Formats: sequence, C-alpha cells, structure tokens
Amino acid sequence: MKNIKRFLKIEGRLLLFICIVMISRLALLPLSPNLSEGISDKLLHFLAFYLLSLLVDFAFPKTSFNALKIFFLLGYGIAIEIAQSFFPYRSCSFADIGADAAGIAVYLLSVPLLKRIPFIRERWSA
Repeated sequence: MKNIKRFLKIEGRLLLFICIVMISRLALLPLSPNLSEGISDKLLHFLAFYLLSLLVDFAFPKTSFNALKIFFLLGYGIAIEIAQSFFPYRSCSFADIGADAAGIAVYLLSVPLLKRIPFIRERWSA
C-alpha cells in the first residue's frame, strides 16, 4: 500500500509538470484551426483544470484538496489569461476563468466517487 501511494505521488508530480508545460504552451501559441473546431474552448478549460486538480491532489497527498491547492490552480488560470492579453492572437476572458473554476469545483465534488475506484483510492488511505 505504501508503494502504491509513493507511485501515485511520483507519477502525479511528473504528470503535473508535463501538463503544466503543455497547457501553458497551448495557451500561449496562436490558435490552431484544427484544435479549435468542434470542441468548445470553455470545455477545454474545464477539462484541463479538472485534470490539473486531480494531479495537484495526487502530487501532494499529505494534505487534502484544500484552499492552498485551489488558490494555486486559480492563480495559474488567471496568470494564463493575463499572459494571453499580451499576445495579439489571443485574448483574456473572464469566462475562461469561470470554466477553470468549474473544473476545480467538479473535481472537489467528484472526490467521494473517486474514492470508490480501487487503484486510486489509495491516495486517501491513512
């Protein structure tokens, strides 16, 4: 059980780093016509921040999904929007920050369901 928790923490941190790099890169590059077709920008924000919430929670398992983790994630979302305002081919949107917050909130609400999944429930075990 200790090995599983350690694995989840190490993998969580590695995946968190990779996701932050990739999301930052995608957020600051010009929009690709292929990427923006068919999928709502708000849905992408929602999914990205749901995933980031999961990864932050697993990467730092000694604390619950608390205000500090939420503040970090929202701060990252706001930083992306501020950075996008400096690029002529991107724009800052408060609706994007709302979608980010919704992804975080749904993760928080889904934790009781996630605790039922055998492999990942180890994150919350004592």
